[in-house]
Amino acid sequence: MKNCMRTVLTMLVCMTAWACSEPDKIVSSSTEDGQFRLSLEAEENWVRPRGELPVVLRLERIGGPPTEHFSGEIELVTNGGSVSPSSVSVEMAAPDSLGMGGEDSFMTWLVFTASSGASTTDRADIRALFGDTLTTLRIRVVPAEE
Repeated sequence: MKNCMRTVLTMLVCMTAWACSEPDKIVSSSTEDGQFRLSLEAEENWVRPRGELPVVLRLERIGGPPTEHFSGEIELVTNGGSVSPSSVSVEMAAPDSLGMGGEDSFMTWLVFTASSGASTTDRADIRALFGDTLTTLRIRVVPAEE
């Protein structure tokens, strides 16, 4: 009986620690064809109501060196605030005739602004959609300084 209670308590502590884990500061996912990796990265994983959080948006070609010019669009949506810009046009140049100078990555900055009505128990999400992939960065909303 004593051993059973100890096991149950240990499981409860582990589950509580898992449920209260901090959001990641960097998240990424790859397209189904394995050609691109989309990532979002924030220096901090929290923001105060009405606060701004800079976020890096990165698209990398992982399926080998580019063979032709690529252009695409990344859509950004959020809850608990706004993100600027809300969409990003991506251009990656192909190599020249000698095979030099092709681009295999794209990077830009976004700014997430938490809504003024966000409570301290809220979590905000920034979702980046590119082709068949979705990457979600979760951000904790913490109490405002007084």
